[in-house]
Amino acid sequence: DLLAEVQEKPKCCFFKFSSKIQHNKVVKAQLWIYLRPVKTPTTVFVQILRLIKPMKDGTRYTGIRSLKLDMNPGTGIWQSIDVKTVLQNWLKQPESNLGIEIKALDENGHDLAVTFPEPGEEGL
Repeated sequence: DLLAEVQEKPKCCFFKFSSKIQHNKVVKAQLWIYLRPVKTPTTVFVQILRLIKPMKDGTRYTGIRSLKLDMNPGTGIWQSIDVKTVLQNWLKQPESNLGIEIKALDENGHDLAVTFPEPGEEGL
């Protein structure tokens, strides 16, 4: 339902950088995300989306990275994502930094990415 999608506030992570960092050359930048454990083997679709000012058609984000992972039961896993280009753009144009949205949906649509610990879940 498109209407519900537009009205739903995205769960986003916002990164603030000091003025000292803004003048540095970015050689490497990786975002590490933790994926909750699964009970059965599943395929997970990870999406990292950059939030932007809403466009005329209602678009509020652009894709940064997408990947497909196969997860087996057991402990959760850490996954790294290359965000060098995003960081370079943010440092050149700080006003464009509206944050990112992280999604890691399993085959049933459950989000496995831990951005904020849920009740009873330890923080990382």
